[in-house]
Amino acid sequence: MERELASESIFLLYEETKKRLDELTILYEMTKISHSALHFDLMLSEIVKAISHFLGLERLSVLLFNEKSGRFTLHPSSIGLSPKTIETPPLGLDQGIIGWVVEHKTALLVNDVRNDSRYFATEEGILSEMAVPLESNGKLIGVLDAQSYKKEAFSKEDFRLFEVAAGHLATLIESAASEERYRTVVESALDGVLVMGEDFRLTYVNERLAELLGYPREELLEANFISFLDEKSQALLLEEKNSHPKELEEASRYEIKVLRRDGAVRYVEMSSILLRDYHGNRNKIAFLKDITEKRKMEEQLLQSEKLRAVGEMASGVAHDFNNSLAIILGNTQLLLRTIKEKEQVETLKIIEKVVKDSAQTVRRLLEFTRNGIREDLYSVDINMILKEAIEMTRPRWKDEAQGRGFPIEMVTDFGKIPPAQGNVSELREVLMNMIFNAIEAMPTGGRIEIRSFHQGGKVTVQVSDTGIGMSEDVRRRVFEPFFTTKPFSNSGLGLSMSYGIIKRFGGEIHVDSEPGRGTTFTITLNAGHEIQKDKIFEEPLEPTVREAKILVIDDEEMIRKVLHQVLSKGSHQVVTARNGLEGLQLFGQEKFDVVLTDLGMPDLSGWEVCRAVKAINPQTLVGMITGWGTEVSEEKRKEYGIDFVIPKPFDFHRILNLVATSIQSPK
Repeated sequence: MERELASESIFLLYEETKKRLDELTILYEMTKISHSALHFDLMLSEIVKAISHFLGLERLSVLLFNEKSGRFTLHPSSIGLSPKTIETPPLGLDQGIIGWVVEHKTALLVNDVRNDSRYFATEEGILSEMAVPLESNGKLIGVLDAQSYKKEAFSKEDFRLFEVAAGHLATLIESAASEERYRTVVESALDGVLVMGEDFRLTYVNERLAELLGYPREELLEANFISFLDEKSQALLLEEKNSHPKELEEASRYEIKVLRRDGAVRYVEMSSILLRDYHGNRNKIAFLKDITEKRKMEEQLLQSEKLRAVGEMASGVAHDFNNSLAIILGNTQLLLRTIKEKEQVETLKIIEKVVKDSAQTVRRLLEFTRNGIREDLYSVDINMILKEAIEMTRPRWKDEAQGRGFPIEMVTDFGKIPPAQGNVSELREVLMNMIFNAIEAMPTGGRIEIRSFHQGGKVTVQVSDTGIGMSEDVRRRVFEPFFTTKPFSNSGLGLSMSYGIIKRFGGEIHVDSEPGRGTTFTITLNAGHEIQKDKIFEEPLEPTVREAKILVIDDEEMIRKVLHQVLSKGSHQVVTARNGLEGLQLFGQEKFDVVLTDLGMPDLSGWEVCRAVKAINPQTLVGMITGWGTEVSEEKRKEYGIDFVIPKPFDFHRILNLVATSIQSPK
């Protein structure tokens, strides 16, 4: 379901982007023509051609309103009309579809004029028509009208773009009439607009471009545009210039990166055209759209898809692996209770430690693939965690670095910030990971700068280094699981896990880097409000001595045997069942104090078993056994009647204490 929603979101994003691109294309073409045309009639003729070509129109006409006569005149720029039609006397306000559009000041699409009483035939064979009033500042200045000899010739998207073009055309006509073309069209643009010569010197910039670059407008005039780009973008523009040394070129579009005055990097989509001015000089007119947030969103969607795919694989592997570890750990701990020989005890303890370490490896593998925001979060002091992370990594960034003769300077700037929402140990792990990555990126020494600040209701942490930096390809893949540039010394899971941890805290993590310019990791967290931790995960103080009758339901025979032996050692009476159906049948025949059920079973899932047990006897304690690494929310526990959760592999003492504490706890 989540994959379908993600795919749908990507599709909708694609559709919206395509619409926006089509809209910008036609507006750009019209604006370009308005800038280059020397004469109003020539401008209008070229714009009509551009609209007709873009939408594939058979007949397109512009009717301009004459305030003195109160009538409409067909402009000679109209396309597809016969000379007889063009010579027709001026039209009144009450004729045909155009008259209706004028009267109601509303655009109209009719895909079969034969069935529309408003249609007034000016030429035989017309079947479809769409018309849009040309208005500027609330004043009617004309009508843009398209006709076709085909029925159902115009789609809704054609009509939408036709309306957009008409709205812009009205502005251009009014601007040309008032000699305010640049100011009206360009200055009101939502995107940055520039004009520069062949030497890349800026001769015009609008206010939006000045905001994008972070400079006052006057400082940009006569500045070299190349100086505001990264090296790759500079090479792209120079290559484009050299590939078209003499002739004019078609409109070109490409993605570049601009460097703001404050040092921030912005992704920009640039559309440009080369035009000659009145003196024959070649100038480039370009529209620059800031797509930084869009690019980040695309990267996040891609990262989420990759994590989801790995998560599906990891969950299945974790379940099988945890089942095996549960059998090994259970039997090992049972042997430790009976064997007294020191050498054998030491061997079993080694096995026990390896199994527990392996369980932690599985847990860490699942950390960065788990979806949803965690519930066991607290209000944490980020500055305190940062200090702890710096101190715990001191041997690496200070002692070891100095020993190699390449010292690393640690610079901190801790702001006055509110508590953040998270988990102390995991946040410390993430921040230590950031510091270790910074150290590895500076083999010849350098500076690590760590700062924290509060902005926009969020707590932000930045870890920067002056190291070797990353290429764009590495930067895009840095959070991918198992991706590493050091395959023989790094598993490639550290940053992936950091990404997963921060996302599950409801936060964001980004990386900015360029080769030779260092790297900055930015972590953004929600301001904290304490959430009570689930008590089922806390260790009990003292186990009860009360004996209980326990039903164990699991489809794995070895798991059933281990649980039977472990619980029997606690003086409990244990009955086992191979699946959910058998377990419910036994539950209906005998009285049990506790039911322990596996989550994943072939006939009835653990969820269904828990719900059925509580429906029969709400007083029976129900425990969920899972090897999926699933975190059960308070809401889901209440829904299915789960009293406690036992993750696999289960520790001998922990499972006895957990069962005992649940029995003695008041209901």
